[in-house]
Amino acid sequence: MLQQAEGAPSFLLFRFFLPVFLLALVAPACAASDALLDSKHGGSAQWDFCYGKPDNTLMPEDPRTLVQPGISDGRAVHFNAYWKECHLNPELVKEEGHPTTCGGLRQRFYHGEGLMDTGGPNVAALFAGQDPTLPEAGYGMSTFSAQQFNQVWRIWGGFAFRPDNFDQLVAERYGSGFGDSPNPYPLPGEDPNRTDGGSGKLPEMFTQLRNPDGSWSGRIGVTCHACHSGVAGSREGTGPGVIYGGGSSLADLDLLLRDMLPLGYPASMATFANLNRSRGTNNASDINLAFLFPDEEPLTPAEVIGVMNSGSTADMDTPAWWNMGHRPVKFVDGVFPMDAGRVDMVFYTPFFGLFGAMGGPVSERGQDWMRAHGPAVNTWIEGLKSPEYPYPVDDALAREGAELFHTLDMWAPERNNAIPRPQGNGSCAGCHGAYAKRYADDPDFLATPELEGMAGYIVPMDIIGTDPVRLETNNEAVQLAGAKNFFGYPATRGTSQDCGPQNQERLRGDREPGYLAPPLYGVWASAPYFHNGSVPNVWEILDPAARQPLWRRQSAPARWDQKGRVVMGYDTDLDRAYDQQRLGWKYETVKCEHRTWWNPAVTPYLNCDPNDEEKDPLFEQIMSRLYSNLVLSWNILNPPTLTRDQMEDRKIFNTHMHGKGNEGHEFNAVLTDHERRAIVEYLKTL
Repeated sequence: MLQQAEGAPSFLLFRFFLPVFLLALVAPACAASDALLDSKHGGSAQWDFCYGKPDNTLMPEDPRTLVQPGISDGRAVHFNAYWKECHLNPELVKEEGHPTTCGGLRQRFYHGEGLMDTGGPNVAALFAGQDPTLPEAGYGMSTFSAQQFNQVWRIWGGFAFRPDNFDQLVAERYGSGFGDSPNPYPLPGEDPNRTDGGSGKLPEMFTQLRNPDGSWSGRIGVTCHACHSGVAGSREGTGPGVIYGGGSSLADLDLLLRDMLPLGYPASMATFANLNRSRGTNNASDINLAFLFPDEEPLTPAEVIGVMNSGSTADMDTPAWWNMGHRPVKFVDGVFPMDAGRVDMVFYTPFFGLFGAMGGPVSERGQDWMRAHGPAVNTWIEGLKSPEYPYPVDDALAREGAELFHTLDMWAPERNNAIPRPQGNGSCAGCHGAYAKRYADDPDFLATPELEGMAGYIVPMDIIGTDPVRLETNNEAVQLAGAKNFFGYPATRGTSQDCGPQNQERLRGDREPGYLAPPLYGVWASAPYFHNGSVPNVWEILDPAARQPLWRRQSAPARWDQKGRVVMGYDTDLDRAYDQQRLGWKYETVKCEHRTWWNPAVTPYLNCDPNDEEKDPLFEQIMSRLYSNLVLSWNILNPPTLTRDQMEDRKIFNTHMHGKGNEGHEFNAVLTDHERRAIVEYLKTL
């Protein structure tokens, strides 16, 4: 945790950490020392160390740096992905090194906090950095004016006048929530600099930027919170409300681009390269296209062709930021070291900073912005904590679940598990890490208790078996091109701390490609699951036979006088829409109906086979080949969203679609229902 630095108090510090502070103060002593049910709730070990300590206190070594070859030999928890230090030579990478004192850590935290504080004076936004007026930011092409924003209701249809609950309908339609701090924009006719930013309130996915002199600009940008911060319940009712860094399963940015296109928003041209096919997912890996623009050394023809032939990763879920302090590598396939902070902020890079050496001085200025600010945001992200589970937990069942989670060998002879055995002890903890103090302190599980909650096992595909599209898309050519790109820290190439894509054959060695088993802090709040969001709850992770091929999460109820006239988002009311037994959001199954592929009004049913729901029809097999072998084909060939029915159909998750399969994790089939219930109950405590 963090002690407040000298000077004015930080509202955001309390906003994120005060509930955790209070919990620590009031929790009974027996709970504080519980050897089975304690949880750090993610975050940063160095953060926790610095809480209450003077600024000049020297910090201990980051436990992630201990994850090195040999650390898990012969132990229950296995690691095969290791820490790389990207800032060993700050002058080489032109970024500041890691802070060594608690005061230095706090200073960097507040810097990053300001960049992420919607409505704050130092906030940044999509491809604009902090100043959209600069040439490297494309003169604000990724932002839109308050005047444009105030007119978007006309595009919706169904209203003769601006609805009185316009702000709430914006949040519902595009998928976001409202934070506690001001996030203003000017209403029609208002001057933002005479109304303290304006009388309207933006959801967290948007923010109004400031001018270089600190005045309000009237320009609205998209924030990282659009994809990375969701909603669970409300502060006034049950739950934390907006969950910063939990990953958003709400957003439909494609719908936003579609609506803003006729209003003249330049970035809406990307609507023709559709960003997702299901609400709550994204196609962020399209940023691989930036790898076509190397920083210094040019790409070879084979690398260019390989990137163009890599295809599309399709829809993916957004992982929880609060786990970043407990893993040595990032992203589902462990493609970058966790210390490679630029790639986390890639969407805030001033636009022309994406074009490497080709962009000349203007590109260099965009990269300079990232060098100056990216590491600070990384520090802020790593300090986030997961929210407490808001409902009562059956402690006896949870303790049983803790023991099963850490010790149950799913490959014991009597289990007859047909899936190849992973490294480790065959339990959930063997891949996902040890959390209970009883096991974290046990040298048979971890080399040191400092590794509590650490997860760094990239599970081979023949074991994990989940949808392979993401892994196949990030092919060797993409890896090699990424190593020459600004975001891959090309200055470290060939060193012992090479911070380029870690799945290059020369770096991966004999480790088989696969998917990284993530830490599980706050797992209750990060549904749906798998890297593509194809499984709606934890129970169905543990019971593969219960998974449904087509499902639709509940929508929030519309106001009585607006039913049938508005697009509502997913229901985030925990008491109404959360399944406490299965640990995830409630949903309805959708009947598979055969529809012709040329009918654009039935996109979610495009590849739904009415005769055999376990087998894709021929058309989808042909299209999947195209999607997997030509970059952007999946995006461009996605039929446009035109009607309200189509907007509602985007809430259907169709696991027959390219990249959206819900297969894998089949080794859990050997569990009994009682074991599943106990493990689910334990996971509520993390």
